[in-house]
Amino acid sequence: MSWNLIEEAKKIIGIRSLTNEGTRALAEHLVPLCRQAGLQITLRPPSKPTGFDELNLIAHTVPDGSEDLCPNGLLMVTHLDTVPAGDPALWTETSGKPFQATIKGDKIYGLGSADTKLDFLCKLKAIEEVGVKNIKIPLCLVGSYGEERALAGIKELRLSGRVKPRFALIGEPSELKPVLKHKGILYMQACFDLKGGWLGSGARPRATGEHGWAEPETGPALVKTNIFHGRAAHGSTPHLGENAIFKAFEWLFEEQKKNPLIQLAEINGGTVHNIVPETCMLKTTSGEKPCPRIEFLKTFWGLYQTAQERLGENTDSLFDPPITTGNVGVLKTKEDRIEMEFDFRLIPATNGNELFEIFQKISHLSGASLEVISSNPPMDTSERSEIVRHVSSSLKEIGLPVEFHAKAGNTEGAIVSQMGAEAIVIGPGRSTGNIHKPNESNEISQLKKAVEFYGVLLRRFC
Repeated sequence: MSWNLIEEAKKIIGIRSLTNEGTRALAEHLVPLCRQAGLQITLRPPSKPTGFDELNLIAHTVPDGSEDLCPNGLLMVTHLDTVPAGDPALWTETSGKPFQATIKGDKIYGLGSADTKLDFLCKLKAIEEVGVKNIKIPLCLVGSYGEERALAGIKELRLSGRVKPRFALIGEPSELKPVLKHKGILYMQACFDLKGGWLGSGARPRATGEHGWAEPETGPALVKTNIFHGRAAHGSTPHLGENAIFKAFEWLFEEQKKNPLIQLAEINGGTVHNIVPETCMLKTTSGEKPCPRIEFLKTFWGLYQTAQERLGENTDSLFDPPITTGNVGVLKTKEDRIEMEFDFRLIPATNGNELFEIFQKISHLSGASLEVISSNPPMDTSERSEIVRHVSSSLKEIGLPVEFHAKAGNTEGAIVSQMGAEAIVIGPGRSTGNIHKPNESNEISQLKKAVEFYGVLLRRFC
């Protein structure tokens, strides 16, 4: 018995699959629908513990247990994880409930509606309508985990060697416009550990939880709290947001000019590296010596500004924005440790090694360290490739224009290309100004159009 696309969309928006929690519940929910479509199922957890309950869902037409689940075939990928929801109060279209699908006119609101849970349903519905017995090429539909966490799931799949496709469609919101090129990414973490004494006065503050210190055990030092507000945006388009961490930096460094002995007690802003943080909380108090925590942040900020100046030297008009961009997405304190996560979206002309060398200077500061968490290449698919011809013809057949685009963000397409596949990024929904922020939505009419597109494309392999 077939299932209703919109009713099922409501269900899976309601199933939590945050990238910092895991995708198992959603993957297991989708298994019966995949089996109903005639697909074989392989569930692959991470090879090493991640701390999250997650799975790669691999639905395929080749026999269960095959060594290669997509030999020279068509791979369709959609990530099932989402970014954290942020402040529920900002989800005004869903009455403060980001996991409650809400339909208003042609729009369906909810976390993951565009990025990218519902795209999986569109692909699966198209497979069901075409019929797996009619598809002559090996077909593999993957619901991946950890895309929002440095493409963890698709990297795991590549390393497994279990999928070796010839063609690939990567699900990302593009309003069904094919993306042939996207930026690379350099994702880093800078840390500062302060051993021994904490404040210049030697007074050690008392812990109030996992996020640092609130007030000294000795002395009457007053703790002052400030909360800075910005505007969320996708990390690949930081110019569309306002970074609350940057606002906290500006205030803190100005205050230090007035009071050189000000102490940083706690700072917490952002949730993940690829979202422009909308809030940052800062606690300060007094001391008797300059604060090493603030010196660490000032050192980082100086290097960041140096990097930004150099990044503006190269441009590429294919991208919007046309330069390499940066975002500091997470900054937090935990006891005597500061952790900061930041990334850069690299146009091809940017040398990632030179960018890394700028920040390597952080390691020269006592107690500081720098780590590259992830470094992914750009994607660059030729307009003359066979998959482009198939996609172009399919779009024309359903009355959609063929407009090739370049994407500011980094996607699983970079990793799939490393598998040897011709890859295109395409999917329903709008990216810019919509994803990675409250009130994320998709258009129901475009979801249905996506089913039509995927169906026409699949029939080209029948």
